[in-house]
Amino acid sequence: MRREWEIYGRDRNLKFRAYDLVPPTPNVETLLAEIDADPTCIFWG
Repeated sequence: MRREWEIYGRDRNLKFRAYDLVPPTPNVETLLAEIDADPTCIFWG
């Protein structure tokens, strides 16, 4: 068991895809910071 968190986002067809700009990590704060920063505008528009 890897015990890591990973981000997923929906594509234009409403299918969930792995967000590949940040690798899976055991530190959820890293992923939350990426969602908050939203450099690709897929989380907050």
